[in-house]
Amino acid sequence: MTRKHLLENAYKPLQSNSLTVASIAEKPGSKENPSKSRLSKSSGEIALRRGLNLAQTTFLGVGTAICGTMFAIMGRAIGAAGPSIVITFLIGGLFALFDGFSYAELGSAVPSSAGGAVSFVKRAFGESIPTFLAGWFDWIGSITDCALGAIVFAFSINYFLGWLEPYALAIIILIIFALINFKGVKTMGIAELILTAILVSSLFLYMAGSSLSFKVERFEPLFPRGLLPTILMVGYIFPTYAGYETITQLSEEVKTAGKTIPRALFLSLILITVIFTGTAIATIGGAPSETYLESNTPLQDAANYFMGPMGVLLVTLGSMIATLSTINGSMAGGTRIAYALSRSNLLPSLFKRVHPKYRTPYTSLALTTFLAIVFVLTRSVDFIVYVIALGYNVTAITVAFSLIRLRRTEPHLYRPFKVPLYPYPTILAILTSLLMILTLSIESLILGLFFGFIGVGLLMLARKMQKTKAHEG
Repeated sequence: MTRKHLLENAYKPLQSNSLTVASIAEKPGSKENPSKSRLSKSSGEIALRRGLNLAQTTFLGVGTAICGTMFAIMGRAIGAAGPSIVITFLIGGLFALFDGFSYAELGSAVPSSAGGAVSFVKRAFGESIPTFLAGWFDWIGSITDCALGAIVFAFSINYFLGWLEPYALAIIILIIFALINFKGVKTMGIAELILTAILVSSLFLYMAGSSLSFKVERFEPLFPRGLLPTILMVGYIFPTYAGYETITQLSEEVKTAGKTIPRALFLSLILITVIFTGTAIATIGGAPSETYLESNTPLQDAANYFMGPMGVLLVTLGSMIATLSTINGSMAGGTRIAYALSRSNLLPSLFKRVHPKYRTPYTSLALTTFLAIVFVLTRSVDFIVYVIALGYNVTAITVAFSLIRLRRTEPHLYRPFKVPLYPYPTILAILTSLLMILTLSIESLILGLFFGFIGVGLLMLARKMQKTKAHEG
């Protein structure tokens, strides 16, 4: 069976009077013209627009990963692990690479599957509980990323304009980016490219500025509290890496996805690791620890030490841009997950509707935005961070198991990229994700079980409603 037939048979659009998205099988190495692929040849249904090139896709992953949270957690992370936090960020990059191999292979092998993880798990396990849970936790992770980014941005503005109510401002920001995403993936991709370019530039200037007062002696001792905190902090900082998988959530809208997705994944991982590690080195070496350890704005305080007021302005700008790029990328990714769940018959068919003009899944976008606003209204940053960390690790485990299963059940599936030294990186991805889950707080684990039960309950309710409707029909 050819790859085209495999892809066409994998996703059968549900019968509906509403606008839906058809599965489009992309030939290896072909370049699809968005203007000529508006309709599916098989069903005449509206297809998503392929408008993201390599640069836009790479910066989407980088911008989503470098969230505003990094600007707040750096001081606490250094306080817990000491200068060895640099090693923690390197380990985090290695763990992310193990996960990235699975996403790269599956994203290139099934490039027409909007929704990323949920589509991969569905391909391996069908419309099952594992598929729903993968999409459920991945979707919640993206939603909470949006909410957290909006909150951090709002408080950055509130620092200068204290009369503004930060949570109301966060909601306004979410609505603005929902409108940007509604206009189409090309508009979203251009916005992400600009935002991330400014963000990366500000962080590299921060690193360069640290040389004005850099002292190697500040890295001694490297392990002030032993090796254990260095390892335990990986789970704490890892959610900042997780944004790169947004790339696969928009794979149906990436040009020549079979080649672009693996390249964009690994380019974004390299950039993310360099930026995180370099920022940690600059902070530790550029300023005395007492400058930033107890601060809620550690990078701003460190920048003020070695660059003065201009440094504070630079880092504040970077923080605001980081949160905006996180909102933009996470909202786009979360929308595609909800759309994929609906297309897989795991959410109501209402959420697979696509706007006829902009070709964006507008009902899923509205739902994702609404839920992000709900999380903002909880006014609990800790609650949101716990959900992000757990959600992405659970999703990574399901993706790794999907890769293993597809290697066995579909050995002849065309794979433009294959995990090197398989199965070792995939096994390591599962083990490291489990390890990071175990390092989370008891509260976050209980929270994960709670969300899991809610998700399974909703799935059972949806299935019951579908059976009742079919019986009445």
